[in-house]
Amino acid sequence: MTAFSTSDIPSSINSLEKLAVWTTTILNELYPGTTAIEASGQAARVAEAGPFLITAVDPQQWRHIARISIPLNDPWRRGNAKIWTFAQDIGSASIPTEYKS
Repeated sequence: MTAFSTSDIPSSINSLEKLAVWTTTILNELYPGTTAIEASGQAARVAEAGPFLITAVDPQQWRHIARISIPLNDPWRRGNAKIWTFAQDIGSASIPTEYKS
């Protein structure tokens, strides 16, 4: 489990969009070599995130593009609990200090 407390979240994060960029960037940094089999014979990184320059628009723009693959306990579809309560751990690394301010 990559544990955190709400006090770890920088005060400048005041929207779900900023929180998503923060969390996916941390997961990308902590687990760069961790993969999961998502299709027969195909391993994919469990976290990928970063800024990408999109040149197909005018003017071009930078966008944060992220993808995460978090395992879920199997009974998530049958329970009354929210889906996030069934999320399983990717690893046990700690959030780097520089992400906490």
